Amino acid sequence: MRTLVLELHIYAGLLAFAQLLIYGVAGLAASVEPRPRPKIIQASREVAYTPPASKTDKEVADDVYRALALPLTRPMPLFAIKRNEQNDLALDFYNINGIFRVTVLEREHKVRIDDVHNGPATFFNDLHTVTLDDLEAPALVRVWGYYNAFAMWCLLGFCVSGVYLWLTAQARSIWAWSALAAGTAAFAAFWIAFT
Repeated sequence: MRTLVLELHIYAGLLAFAQLLIYGVAGLAASVEPRPRPKIIQASREVAYTPPASKTDKEVADDVYRALALPLTRPMPLFAIKRNEQNDLALDFYNINGIFRVTVLEREHKVRIDDVHNGPATFFNDLHTVTLDDLEAPALVRVWGYYNAFAMWCLLGFCVSGVYLWLTAQARSIWAWSALAAGTAAFAAFWIAFT
């Protein structure tokens, strides 16, 4: 039985490793990342586009979304649609690696697409927040959400199997018992403090 649990422990740890690495980097980066996050335009291009006549801003935004087919984005929610100082429709299509900032230049019959890339810290932070609840997310992001959920269960299995392996080990030192007691007490204290 112990051999089987040991193998499950190892595989659960390996399956959760990428997630733990991303969570760790995201947590460390969040503590040193400048606020507000800098939004630096990496590239800009213009594409011919004539918006459909007599349409609402939301309908034009949906048409721009379909026409441009920007990777890893989703349709604009109504609350996010706005106009800039020149009364041009300004649309921020968010993706896991930044923003496609699209400005509909109706009088010039084109759109300007500014590519705003996230830094590595923000990218890892966005990766670690992906969940199964976002049904409008692109397929690749949803797959990552499934992995995130699966890796959390693997992490739980890793922890439980680790406790079992420790309890069934031959030699247990006072330091191991002290570490278990301190970890349990810290967990209980944090649980009480944050609930």
